[in-house]
Amino acid sequence: MVSKHRNETIRKRHRFEEKTGWEDINDPVRDRASHKVRALVASAIVFVISLFYLDHIYQIQINDHELYTTRAEDNRIRVRPIEPIRGNILDRNGTILAESFDTFDIVAKKEKIVSEENFITNAKKVFKFEKLEVDRLKKEFKNKKLKEITLQRNTSMEEFTKLSVDQYLLPEMELIVKSNRRYVFPESTSHVLGYTGKLSENDFDSTVEIKEGMTSVGKIGVERFYQNLLSGSPGFEKLETNANNEIIRVLEKKSATRGSDVYLTIDIGLQNYTYELLKGQRGSIIVMNPHNGDILSFVSHPGYDINLFARGISSKDYKKLLQDKANPLFNRALIGQYPPGSTIKPFFGIVALEDGIIDKSKVFACTGAYKLENYKRPFKCWKKDGHMDVNLSSAVASSCDVFFYRLAEVSGIDMIHEKLQKFGFGEKTYIDLYGEKTGLLPSREWKNQSRQTAWYPGETLNVGIGQGYFLATPLQLANATSLLASGGSSVTPHLFLRSIDRVNNEVSNFNYSDNKNEIEIDTESLHVVNEAMWRVIYDKNIGTASHIKKIDSLEFAGKTGTAQVYNLDKGKTGKKSLQDHALFISFAPFESPEVVVSVIVDNGGSGSAVAAPIARDIINFYFENIKSKVAMQ
Repeated sequence: MVSKHRNETIRKRHRFEEKTGWEDINDPVRDRASHKVRALVASAIVFVISLFYLDHIYQIQINDHELYTTRAEDNRIRVRPIEPIRGNILDRNGTILAESFDTFDIVAKKEKIVSEENFITNAKKVFKFEKLEVDRLKKEFKNKKLKEITLQRNTSMEEFTKLSVDQYLLPEMELIVKSNRRYVFPESTSHVLGYTGKLSENDFDSTVEIKEGMTSVGKIGVERFYQNLLSGSPGFEKLETNANNEIIRVLEKKSATRGSDVYLTIDIGLQNYTYELLKGQRGSIIVMNPHNGDILSFVSHPGYDINLFARGISSKDYKKLLQDKANPLFNRALIGQYPPGSTIKPFFGIVALEDGIIDKSKVFACTGAYKLENYKRPFKCWKKDGHMDVNLSSAVASSCDVFFYRLAEVSGIDMIHEKLQKFGFGEKTYIDLYGEKTGLLPSREWKNQSRQTAWYPGETLNVGIGQGYFLATPLQLANATSLLASGGSSVTPHLFLRSIDRVNNEVSNFNYSDNKNEIEIDTESLHVVNEAMWRVIYDKNIGTASHIKKIDSLEFAGKTGTAQVYNLDKGKTGKKSLQDHALFISFAPFESPEVVVSVIVDNGGSGSAVAAPIARDIINFYFENIKSKVAMQ
């Protein structure tokens, strides 16, 4: 029985081995061969991986040794720029107008910021930033040329201590010393000096030189034009740091070079006086030496506090300036373009005499209006009853429109456009400020290109009295008047007097010898017109400004102008913004001119009633308080 059971077990085992190949699995020869193959494959894999790592180690330690050494050095050594002290700006007498002082800013180096999004989120929490400030941060991030983000300017140590409580949210922020700007007469000099501001993307595409380490730059005005003189050269400190970026020691230091001081032709006493004369009004005043181009006063009113921009103006303050109806940010003296009105008549008179269109005795009858053929509407004179028979001298003195209507018709627009160019109309004066406007001296070609229409005879008559398309800047009017005062010596108006490099004690003066060009003006024609301008003040019978108070022991010449803003044919208006502009150009003394004064009062009304008295006061102030100081320089 046992034997039978055993045999059955053996048979089952044989059948199982036949199905599973048990005898193959336990084959020792095949097992050894299989293990050998797997060992070879594993060895090959290990060998290949080893070669890869050996090659990588070779690249790092041999081929790229210098690269990684530099990177390690960069992690250990940090270069910190030293911003230079900006040079001072002073008036011609050495009175400081703009100076630099140290302040503290809270910044964050871009290289330390891991996540822009997290940084901005945390900055909003710590500094309570609003949308405008957040937008500013984003712009600074996008500007790849900026190496740091400014979180807060002009920070006291007390403020920074309070903010440091939240430094765990912004470990990147640090307090650094910055040079800031202070303007001593911020409103009266605002449109001359301009201001400095934080470096932006646009500054790198400009004509000014942006040096490594600079964080602020002149934005407009003298600060912008003389940026390269004022800025100096940055220095640097090479610092050794530890793993926590803490400074261990200073390895190398190069001091920053201070910027040069710039002296202007402006007399600050005269500047402040002329600025106050426009109080409560909008307008501009230029006071200029006709013989050398020195600008003694350059006023655009109202001005604004340029210290707000130097400190970093808030969005609230900036919005307030933009919404101010008086438009204080608008530089009227440089970019304001006005119809010159009757102030153009002396210049038109000269070119008409020179071209033989009239002579000094030629008389036209003024009945209060001028009829142009094929025009239904007559061209009216400002004096309804007319001036009767007038020659050029009396026409300038009384500002007769009809005389110049007739003169314009006879001359034609082509002659007017060509000849008035020599007085600088329609062109920049090239004063040392950026952004100057050219005004507009209209012509057939200009109208055809800009308006795609022909020139009409009636438009020539409007140009003849300084109206219509004709536009001039206050600076152009002063520059043109200087030609009358100097007898034809053309000078470029300028604000730069000299610069002083305090490091090397080097002085660079304005080159007056290159600032003169003779313009051909007929002497007799000039005499006729200048005498007519004298009559404007002193001829009691016809002079349009003969009513103003005179200056003791001094006579001056001038020309009134009233530039029409609103078409009177539409009816009278009491709206201030539609009232005429008041203009007055002048030079003094009459016999030997030393100074030119140009005044424009926006919507001031009559030039004789508003602008002329202002010019008279300026001339009086100049000869009582300023002339002696200018003569000594």
